[in-house]
Amino acid sequence: MNIERAIAFVLLGLALIATGIGIAHAVDEVKLHTSGSTSANVLVYKIGQEKGYYREENLNVLAITATSQAGIQGLVGGSFDFSQILGQTSAAILHGAPLKNVMAFDTRPLFWFFGSKKIKRVQDLKGGKLIGVSSIGANTDQMTREVLAMHGIDPRRDVVIQGTGTGAVRLAALIGGSLDAAIVNPTESIVARKQGLNELFFYGDYDLNIVSGGAALTDRTLKERPNFVRRFLRGTLRALLWFRANEKESVARMAEGFKISRDDALEIYQATLKSYTLDGTISREHQEKIIAFQRKQLKVEKEIAPENVYDFTILRALNEELKKAGR
Repeated sequence: MNIERAIAFVLLGLALIATGIGIAHAVDEVKLHTSGSTSANVLVYKIGQEKGYYREENLNVLAITATSQAGIQGLVGGSFDFSQILGQTSAAILHGAPLKNVMAFDTRPLFWFFGSKKIKRVQDLKGGKLIGVSSIGANTDQMTREVLAMHGIDPRRDVVIQGTGTGAVRLAALIGGSLDAAIVNPTESIVARKQGLNELFFYGDYDLNIVSGGAALTDRTLKERPNFVRRFLRGTLRALLWFRANEKESVARMAEGFKISRDDALEIYQATLKSYTLDGTISREHQEKIIAFQRKQLKVEKEIAPENVYDFTILRALNEELKKAGR
């Protein structure tokens, strides 16, 4: 009798598993495109994983490194669910791609422009010197062209700008002499200085309307999988808010993950907070300025409304929910 009951219990359990009754929601896999660079924009997502925010949403986030161009192509083609890169996404949207930016981390560029040991001034780049950006059309490309023009350098005639991949690749090429100058992020700027490379300018010193990191997705995903998007954004928002509110632990994570000193990590953290949004959204006015800047750089004559590029509806609702919940 006991054996018969045991068998019946096992069969019932198997039936429940097969039908999903009494079982927790299945874990959804999220394929996230990231730049792979040592930046806070990537760190926010890692915090979401390490703190369990995605796990609480029944999500398994897989961060996959790819260049900006490859990542956006993968996003459009369905290989990725979200992309961390907003600059290339916005450029693609302006050219008709069915994408949306649904979260923004930063409001001004936290990048530096370094020259090789032979390049001591921006003007030394004239004569066809080779400059490295992530990819043509990306934020790194657009704002580099803008600032070079401010310095009297014609980015189409005086220099050669190439898409050379991730920051680590650009820095290695700059140190090795394959590039004459390149854009680098905060962590890479520390290495560049220690290698004796010359800092030519800091992008944050210029009036550039740029948003680099956040979350982008296809219109189709936003329309057909709103709950999936909501869960991912909630986990990411909690990670962003945690990063802003926990200096000591965030600095420790930066120092360990970026393999830099605590002092360097603290400097990067404090600079990052100055460029970061408070809640992952940006105002409509700022959206319009960013679009105007990109239209100018990409020579897009057609008027583009902010709602065609950005949609913070879900994120704003999540911010209200978290405030009420006291998180």
